[in-house]
Amino acid sequence: MEHPAVRLRPVTVEDVPALSAPYLDPEAATEPNWFGYWPGRVQRRLDHVASGESITEQQGMLAVTDSDGGLVGEVSWRQTDNSTPPNGRCWNIGILILPERRGRGFGAAAQRAMAGYLFAHTPAMRVEASTEAANVAEQRSLERAGFTREGVLRRAVFRGGEYRDMVMFSILRDEL
Repeated sequence: MEHPAVRLRPVTVEDVPALSAPYLDPEAATEPNWFGYWPGRVQRRLDHVASGESITEQQGMLAVTDSDGGLVGEVSWRQTDNSTPPNGRCWNIGILILPERRGRGFGAAAQRAMAGYLFAHTPAMRVEASTEAANVAEQRSLERAGFTREGVLRRAVFRGGEYRDMVMFSILRDEL
């Protein structure tokens, strides 16, 4: 499957309601992404965007749009350390594709674009992402984006009243 064209841009205040729906509506989130109601997160998100603080040295969030500028979702990143900093420092990315835009390849394209953005603007060697072991669609998306499956993090996330396994993926600078 060829990746559709996507663009990354700063999140605007107008984007926040659509991008916040998964924190307020289990059906918008879908089962693997529902962690309960987080209305405070929506307000913090709006505050960060309105103040211009949605990108910092340690983390950030960008809107994903299609080639016509239509909102597709968001990608985010945060700094993480796999060893003593700064030698073990890398980026961990996350993604949200709006429910009506899922299943069309936007996720793989956006994750690849996010890795490219981070490699172009930081000295990082590694970008990583993880997803629940049951989220096969996201695992396929990461593989289509060029990420390599590294292994399982046992009982790494608590959601829906139980601990769940996560699958770790990464892409290295010279693999993009």
